[in-house]
Amino acid sequence: MNRRFACKKTSQLSEGEGDNLRSLFLDVFGKNLTEEHFGRKYLHTPLGYSYHGLMIADGEIVGAYNVIPYEYDYFDKRVLFGLSVDMMITSRCRGGPFSLCEMAATVYDAMRKDNLGFVFGFPNEMAYEYAKRLLKWDDIGELDFYVLPRRISAVAPRLAPVDWLGRLVTFGYLHLPRWGGSVESTCPIEKINNATFDTHRYDDRYDTLTLSDGGRCVYRLYTEEQGIRVLYIIDVHPLRLDVVRESVRGLYRRHAAAIDMILYVGGRSFMPRPLIRVPESRRPCRVRMCGKILLPGIVDDRVFHLDNWNVNLSNFDVR
Repeated sequence: MNRRFACKKTSQLSEGEGDNLRSLFLDVFGKNLTEEHFGRKYLHTPLGYSYHGLMIADGEIVGAYNVIPYEYDYFDKRVLFGLSVDMMITSRCRGGPFSLCEMAATVYDAMRKDNLGFVFGFPNEMAYEYAKRLLKWDDIGELDFYVLPRRISAVAPRLAPVDWLGRLVTFGYLHLPRWGGSVESTCPIEKINNATFDTHRYDDRYDTLTLSDGGRCVYRLYTEEQGIRVLYIIDVHPLRLDVVRESVRGLYRRHAAAIDMILYVGGRSFMPRPLIRVPESRRPCRVRMCGKILLPGIVDDRVFHLDNWNVNLSNFDVR
C-alpha cells in the first residue's frame, strides 16, 4: 500500500475529503460527526480553518492529525496556540511510529508559517505515551476535579438511606456566610473569550447562566453511562470566587431536582469554592495537559507551568 502525507487547511478540503474525514472519525471513534458539527469544529476558528495532517493511501484518507487554532493572552501578548484533537488512523493502517510523526510534522510546519507558536492537548492514556515519546511533548500539569454532591448514593450506593442527609448538608453548605470576597484568578495565560470562541465551542447542548455584573457560567447536563446525572461547569467568566459562588448557587437552584452532582475540572492556581476538591484516588480519570513549543520567539518555558494557565473544560475538545 503506497502512502503519502500532506497537510491541508479545512478550507482546502474538497467535499469528498471532508466526507472521508467524517467517515474516518466514525470508524475510529464509533461516533457520527455531522457535517454541521464538522464545520463548527474546524471552520469557526480565529483563522477560518484548522490544520489536518493527512495520511493518504490509494486515494483514501486513512489517517489524520488535527489541530484547531485559538487566540490566547500570553503574558499580556495576544498569540495563536493550536489545540491537538482527534488523532486517528484506521485500524488496517496502524503499526509503527512513522505515520503519526509524519502527519504531525506536516501540521507543525504549516502552523509555524501562520505564526502559531505552541501546540498543546489533553491526551488520553494511550495518546499521552505517543505524545511524550514520539512527538516530544512536555508536561504542563494535571487538572483537578472539584465536586458538589447532591445524591451521595450516586457514587456510593450503600449510602442510599442517608441521601436525604446529604441533600440537607449540601443545601446548608451552599448557604453558609460568604467567604473569600471577590478574589480573582490572575493567570497570565488564558483563552480569548469572545464571540468567535463561543460560536466555535458551544452549540445547543450547552446552557448559559447569566450572572450579576456581567458574569456568566456555561454548563452542560450529562448522564454518564452508570446513570449518574452530572452538571458539568464548562466555564466561569470572570474566574472570581464571588462569581463561582453565585454560579454554583444559581445552578443548584435551577437544576437540583435533576442532578446528582455538580462537577468542575480546572487548574490548580484557583480553589473554586464552594466546590470540594476530589482526592486523586477518587477521580474518574486523569486529565493531563502537555504541549510543544514550535516558535521559541513567541513562547518560552513559562508555558509549561500549569499555575500560569486559566484552564478548564472550555479549553479542550470534550463530549
